[in-house]
Amino acid sequence: MISKRFQIDEENANNRIDIFLSRNFDSLSRGIVQGLIDEGKVLVNGKKVERDYKTKIDDQIEIEFDLETNNADLPQDIKLNIIFENNDFLIIDKYAGLTVHPGAGQKDSTLINGLLHIYPDQKKIPRYGVVHRLDKDTSGLMIIARTLESHTNLTDLIQTRKIKRNYYALVHGQPIAGNTIDKPIGRHPKNRLLFCVKEGGREAVTHFKVHKKFKNFSLLDISLETGRTHQIRVHMQHIGYPIAGDQSYCRIQNWKNSTENEINALNSLGRQSLHAYKLEFIYQDKGFSFSSNMPEELQRVIDQL
Repeated sequence: MISKRFQIDEENANNRIDIFLSRNFDSLSRGIVQGLIDEGKVLVNGKKVERDYKTKIDDQIEIEFDLETNNADLPQDIKLNIIFENNDFLIIDKYAGLTVHPGAGQKDSTLINGLLHIYPDQKKIPRYGVVHRLDKDTSGLMIIARTLESHTNLTDLIQTRKIKRNYYALVHGQPIAGNTIDKPIGRHPKNRLLFCVKEGGREAVTHFKVHKKFKNFSLLDISLETGRTHQIRVHMQHIGYPIAGDQSYCRIQNWKNSTENEINALNSLGRQSLHAYKLEFIYQDKGFSFSSNMPEELQRVIDQL
């Protein structure tokens, strides 16, 4: 275990803590730094902070890490479903169970490790070209930039809400109609690995409409304006329709009306019922649209409802 302590000077003030640390430790990617922050291994003035904390002059920074946790640059032969590629970007259809980036909780065998096996030059691009992320147990479409220029441009499209992202989500309960959830999201006060609707949190806007209703469940078509960590999962739990199979945000009381067959089907799924099925955007004056079929294991559960 390595422990470092240092003080922020004027030159390094007003930087995001995760970006600052990843730039100053060659052995730590930003993803690994974020994992260390989540685990409380990064302290500012003796206190835990959020990933987006802005450094201030005279801040006392403490960080603990194990060099063996960083295998982000390790190429590994991992199955990746690349459905499109050109000189600027790739579209990957990620399967559930695949972590995007190595972190404190998972050293390797991630999408990034597989990406570097096929495209070694991705290590020269910020975040290895990742423009937006999906949770480990969420499946579906991701954009990977192939150049520094395209990473900058595509990230800007995400930040300015010019990339349309749609998800299918199987939820407990039956919303009467579609709606918009405009509730800020922040770190959970008792569990730093989770998030919640929180006053003073970051802006988060989710739109949904009902695609199909079942006896005790509904299949929703969800689109995002913002892209906060766990956003869909947190927002749906907040309004009382949590994602089926979500081990973090779905509570036991949400199962009270479920039949034995429904419970068995979802228990056998082994993932949350969330799939990123569509991406649409304009890049360099050309329109792009990509879609992904419902994963077989999720479709089997839906067919049993």
